[in-house]
Amino acid sequence: MTYWTQLLGHPYKIEQIDVGGISTRVMTLGAGEPIIFLHGISGHLEAFVPVAPHLANDYELHLIDMLGHGWTDKPDEPITMANMASHVIAYMDSRGIAKAHIIGISLGGWLTGWLLGNHGDRCLSSVMVAAAGNPAMGKPEIGEMLRKITAAGVFNDDRKFTQERLNAVVFNLESIDDELVDVRYTVYHDPRFRANLDNLLALTHADTYKTYQLTPKMLAGVTQDVLLCWGEDDKNSGIADAAFLVDNLPHSKLIQMNNTGHWPPYERPADFGRIAKLFFEKGLAAIDEGRQ
Repeated sequence: MTYWTQLLGHPYKIEQIDVGGISTRVMTLGAGEPIIFLHGISGHLEAFVPVAPHLANDYELHLIDMLGHGWTDKPDEPITMANMASHVIAYMDSRGIAKAHIIGISLGGWLTGWLLGNHGDRCLSSVMVAAAGNPAMGKPEIGEMLRKITAAGVFNDDRKFTQERLNAVVFNLESIDDELVDVRYTVYHDPRFRANLDNLLALTHADTYKTYQLTPKMLAGVTQDVLLCWGEDDKNSGIADAAFLVDNLPHSKLIQMNNTGHWPPYERPADFGRIAKLFFEKGLAAIDEGRQ
C-alpha cells in the first residue's frame, strides 16, 4: 500500500491558492478545529500524508508547502523564521482561521516554536517534532552537513541521491516508497527550486541560525500546552536536543517514539495520530512522558 492509498475514504483537495501574493500549495481535508502541518527543510506536505487519515475524522487539516518549499512560490530572499511565519499567518487569514493547532517537524517544529513565541494569539496547543531552533543545534558543522546532503539530491540526476536524502529522516528505510521518492525528485529538479536553494538553506548558516534561534525569553511567554516528540532512532537530532525546550517551555511534556527516526508522524502514523488527538482533546495531563 502506498501512502496515498491510505487516504481512501477521506475526500481531500490539493490546490494552489494565493496567500498575500504567494502562490501556495496546500492540501485540505477533514472537519473540526484546524490543524496546520509544517514540514522540514527542503520538504513538502507529503511528509504528513500518512498521519492525515488518523486525524481527519475529528479535525480540519491543512498540509502546507511552506514558503520557498515544494510547489509554493520562492521569493528572491533568504527563507527565515520571520517570513515563513508571516506566510503561515497570511494563510490563516486567507482561510478565516483565527486560531489553529500546529504540528511541525524539524524546521517546521522550529517554526512552530517561533509562532508560539511571536504569534501566540493565533495558536492552540501544538506538537513540536524533533524541532530545530535551539542554540546547541546552530553549530556550523550541522549546517554544512545539511547543505551537503541536500545539494547532492538537488544537483545530481541520479535518483539514489534523492533516496539517500529521504533515508536520512527515517529509521525504517522500507517506509520510503518509490512514490515519495518521485515527489521529492520532482521538487528537487524543478529549475526554480535549484535556483532558490541558497535562499532555502539560509537558516543552515550559523549566523542566520543565531539570529532566529528560539530563546528562553521567547519561550517563557508561551501559555499553550506543547507536546514535544522525538524519534528514538533519529539520525539527525538526539533526545538531548529536546532538553532546551523542556527546560524553557512552561507547559510541555516530552515523549520518545520507538522504531522511528526524524519523522514519527510518517513512520508510525496511527500511533502519532492517536497521541496527538488525545493531547489536543485532553491536554498534557492525558499524556504519559517517556517512551511510547
